Amino acid sequence: MTTAEARTREAPATAQPARRTGMRAGRVAVALVLPLLAIVAWQVAVWVASPREWILPSPAAVAQAGWDARDRLWFHAQWTVLIAVIGLALAVAIGAGLAYLIARSRVAWLALYPWVIVSQVIPLVALAPLLVLWFPPFVAIVLLAVLMSIFPVVVAGVDGLRGTDPDLVRAARGLGASEGWTWAHVRVPAALPRLFTGIRMAAVFVVSGAVVGELVASDRGLGALTRLSAGQFETAVTFAGVALLALIGLALFGAVALAERMALPWTRRATRRSS
Repeated sequence: MTTAEARTREAPATAQPARRTGMRAGRVAVALVLPLLAIVAWQVAVWVASPREWILPSPAAVAQAGWDARDRLWFHAQWTVLIAVIGLALAVAIGAGLAYLIARSRVAWLALYPWVIVSQVIPLVALAPLLVLWFPPFVAIVLLAVLMSIFPVVVAGVDGLRGTDPDLVRAARGLGASEGWTWAHVRVPAALPRLFTGIRMAAVFVVSGAVVGELVASDRGLGALTRLSAGQFETAVTFAGVALLALIGLALFGAVALAERMALPWTRRATRRSS
């Protein structure tokens, strides 16, 4: 092999990591464009309209208020994160169990699945005062977080389990596998990608459920902080609390995505090959 041929073969291998780095940097830049444009538009609106600060503070005022109130924000954020994590864990455990039961049993499909849908038709804000009457405040808030986030887990799990490739199921049964073994080793692994899609959605919804519960039944948490600060015309602190809630939702979404990459590495490799 000549020197020119060796360089020609090494060039694609050397260029591939640089290309991936450039693609990642481009994705990050694209993801940041919209938030930056929103902040610029916000600042321009403040300059043009000159509203009072308690009506619409500037981004700089929000950042300053968030820094000044960092101890308060951290105190309340811990409570919200605790409720969101517990609610998400319960939603995943209960939702996955319900999905397995509904997908495997026709009776469970007819008896339980309609109630899963009905649970999302009822506005949880209207249900929150009743839960506060029936349960201690912490339990009521966690239940609201679970009810808000369990629906996508159940629906994605049922669709994944019932949408398994029938050829795989027939091949396993034809080789002598039992019904239980087929469910455990064929249907469940095939359903995991869809299940994680539902869990990612639940990771976002659970924060909303925690905030609804805090608004109704708690004097602690970012939901309670935004209610109290808005009532005291500390609008900049309210904006800072809302921004922190968005970061918590993004962090939970990212944690679930990371867990998916670790649990299902073959899906990432398949995506790379197809791209």
